[in-house]
Amino acid sequence: MSAMKSRARRTDGAPTVLLQGRVSPEARAEVQEAAERSGVSIAYYLEGLIGQLVEEQGQLPVIPPPRLQREMLPIPAA
Repeated sequence: MSAMKSRARRTDGAPTVLLQGRVSPEARAEVQEAAERSGVSIAYYLEGLIGQLVEEQGQLPVIPPPRLQREMLPIPAA
């Protein structure tokens, strides 16, 4: 829950779990700005965004990996 009184809060007793991941500083700044414009915490904003995507598309979108995986080269057994 947010410690700031001006932000929206979850219903008391609503179950939550930790979700962590590293992102670029630019991505974090974008999410933080959007959350501030919405008047909610980053966690609440991300949960709302996920819910909106699932509602619109039926599931979260699949995105490409950050870089192409190198092709596995056949190495003969010694």
